[in-house]
Amino acid sequence: NREKDRDAKEREKKSVNGHVFSTSSSLHPALCQQCNKTLNTKDTVNCTSKKHFIIEGFSTCTPGINAVFIIYSLILDFSGYILSSSLFNRKNRRIMLNIFFVAKGTEMVDSRLMGDFETDVKELEADSWSLTVDKKYLKQLKKDVIKRQDVIYELIQTEMHHLRTLRIMSDVYSKGLLTDLQLEGQMVEKMFPMLEDLLELHSFFFSALQERKKEGKLEGTDGFIINRIGDVLFSLFSDSNAENMKKIYGRFCSRHSEAVNFYKELHTRDKHFQAFIRKKMSSSVVRRLGIPECILLVTQRITKYPVLLQRILQHTKETEKDFEDLTQALQLVKDIIASVDSKVNEHEKKKRLKEIYGRTDSKSITRMKSGQMFAREDLLRSRRLLRDGPLQLKNAAGRLKDVHALLLSDVFLFLQEKDQKYVFASLDQRATVISLQKLIVREVAHEERGLFLITAGIANPEMVEVHASSREERNTWMQLIQDAMHSV
Repeated sequence: NREKDRDAKEREKKSVNGHVFSTSSSLHPALCQQCNKTLNTKDTVNCTSKKHFIIEGFSTCTPGINAVFIIYSLILDFSGYILSSSLFNRKNRRIMLNIFFVAKGTEMVDSRLMGDFETDVKELEADSWSLTVDKKYLKQLKKDVIKRQDVIYELIQTEMHHLRTLRIMSDVYSKGLLTDLQLEGQMVEKMFPMLEDLLELHSFFFSALQERKKEGKLEGTDGFIINRIGDVLFSLFSDSNAENMKKIYGRFCSRHSEAVNFYKELHTRDKHFQAFIRKKMSSSVVRRLGIPECILLVTQRITKYPVLLQRILQHTKETEKDFEDLTQALQLVKDIIASVDSKVNEHEKKKRLKEIYGRTDSKSITRMKSGQMFAREDLLRSRRLLRDGPLQLKNAAGRLKDVHALLLSDVFLFLQEKDQKYVFASLDQRATVISLQKLIVREVAHEERGLFLITAGIANPEMVEVHASSREERNTWMQLIQDAMHSV
């Protein structure tokens, strides 16, 4: 009897490309290996060789599109077997084929993208412009002309690569996360802030460069020569385009670390996300370009323009029409980068102030020299953090106390650590939250690391002596305090 039972079970097994499938009935509830839902005593389908999944009639795992990635690795082997197999009833065949076509759909998107990329790459596949034109024609040109064309070519080529990265982020990763993993739009936006805006911006940019390339096509060859590029670059980095770049890159770059941290967090805890990333990175389009790498490449792109423009300028004569446009375009893009850096810095400062607020004891409160009370909530009340760091306060006995100083937009204050929390520092009954209005800042004689903070404009002025770690650090604090005082 045992031998008959064994033979019957063996007959139920089906082998397809290394996957051995068999039906099984369980007398007791079991858990699906992928979705962790309870399986009942109905027939389940089990891959006994590679142990990819156990699915109860495909009803526990397949309602979510996540199932595509759980079983994608064997679908292509398995698809031809679905229609004829006795393992699947009519309903399960339909469900399984639906999954198969969704999976094939993702391949079609990849293929379409690959076709688009290949067209662009083919035109710009040479390592340099010099290699795209006839050698006889090249000999007629001056070295400066050749070098200038090489840099212009590099600008167009690298813009194409940048656009490719953005399209991978959008069409492969972002849309895949929305449709295949059904992530909420808010979560995808957190990982790829302003992505569609970036794509629109650089599609327009690349089209403008391509148009100029077409205008410079050399008759009878695949080569081209661009005599004027400064007007295009000036237009791209000025007026509404400049404001757009400041806004888009300001947000994207300031959210860089948050986006990467969110990706890492999701990758650590979500197996379906891990499977999705593995599959996408193995495709010929993505070329193992992961999400963190994509994000980093995008943040770096804006810093490449000044270098490229400067190099084009080096090989452009001052008498040429292009020279003035290129000079102005270079200054404009530097202004854009300065604005983006400012927004990144501002965002980091906001995050830092919230961190400090989170570490400050909720019951901590102090009195300012004016008599006004200052509590933890006042740290965030319409105030911006300008700088924070360690300093030392000198008490009446001449001893130095370690404190953490905060220069906010209208006050300078000192915190100290107590039971792993921050509290407002105390100093001989003197106020340690100091208003920047009518404040006087002076160096301490014979002490290169020290400075005095003197509260003026009141009946009984107070003076607090503060020490930094070095003379340079003291000077930095003094300059920032004085700048902030002028803005109050």
